[in-house]
Amino acid sequence: MTVKIMKTNGYHLKSVLFFLLFCLFFVTAAQAEVVYVTDRLVVLLRSEQGAGEKIAKLFSDTPLQLLEKNGRFLKVRTQDGEEGWLEEQYTTTDPPKQLIIDSLETEIKRLEANITQLSKERGPLGEQLEESKREHAEQVKTLEENMNRLQAERDQLAAKYQGMEAAYTDIREKSGNVVEIADQLKRLQGENSQLAVQDKLFREENEALKKKANLYWFMAGAGILFLGWIIGRIPRRRGSGLSM
Repeated sequence: MTVKIMKTNGYHLKSVLFFLLFCLFFVTAAQAEVVYVTDRLVVLLRSEQGAGEKIAKLFSDTPLQLLEKNGRFLKVRTQDGEEGWLEEQYTTTDPPKQLIIDSLETEIKRLEANITQLSKERGPLGEQLEESKREHAEQVKTLEENMNRLQAERDQLAAKYQGMEAAYTDIREKSGNVVEIADQLKRLQGENSQLAVQDKLFREENEALKKKANLYWFMAGAGILFLGWIIGRIPRRRGSGLSM
């Protein structure tokens, strides 16, 4: 009778374990839809879509209740009850990997505690306890493998984020130089326009001076010709003398 009870308890324990794991990964599906801020980001929650008033800073893994979706923007509510908008690209519907890892670590510790407790209760049913221990060890191994895989994925995402951050910094610095060059070009274009206006004025003044000079020399030449004509019209004095 005792053996039968222990088998039933072992089966019940496994059933409860798998039920808890099932609830751990899928319990969010039965609640209001929740989104999380993606890895290693600080996002501003704004009162309006785009460039509204800043309401709060949201850090990575922050759970947000999804209220409304409009294009690339989501309206969300924080755990403090604040509501606002942010871009969908900064959120994910998948539970944060760190939360999953923490849950797996807690589950591993619980299973290890169960194994320790079962080991202490060894007696006539030691064989069953050893079998149960092996089963729990396999489950622990599987959970550890999942945890290691998730940690590796998290590290990859961290490296990817650092690369994107470096690229963004480089683009922002280059964009700053482009703006500065554009300002210089605009200033030089303005100076060039002013020089063009001044050049036009100088050309007009020079043309006017040329016309004045030509008129002056024309009048001077005409005056000389007229003077020569006058002189030519004056009769020359004949030489005077005594006639014999």
